[in-house]
Amino acid sequence: MNNIVLELENVYNKTLIKTFLFGVIVGIIYIYIYFGFKIIEKSNLNYHLNFIIHWHHWLISLIIIIIIYLFIKLDKYVSFIYGFLYTLLFHGLMYNDRFDFKIY
Repeated sequence: MNNIVLELENVYNKTLIKTFLFGVIVGIIYIYIYFGFKIIEKSNLNYHLNFIIHWHHWLISLIIIIIIYLFIKLDKYVSFIYGFLYTLLFHGLMYNDRFDFKIY
């Protein structure tokens, strides 16, 4: 009986890893379409959630990751969302102005 449970956990973990990696791939495609692979500083300053500070996409991704972590149980769909959001988070942290929240 223990072997069956361990095998099911192993299959479940492999599914989570596959869906996480699929989320990463979709995130990379999204970044390529909307941002391109070349890091250009201050390239999209017309998009703001409010006009007080500049909300970077890495910060929005981090906030959503924390909310999902606190309130939603992990399954294969959440694993996909984690992969997508972590990709956006890491991409956003590659900019030199990642901690500059001023609106120019």
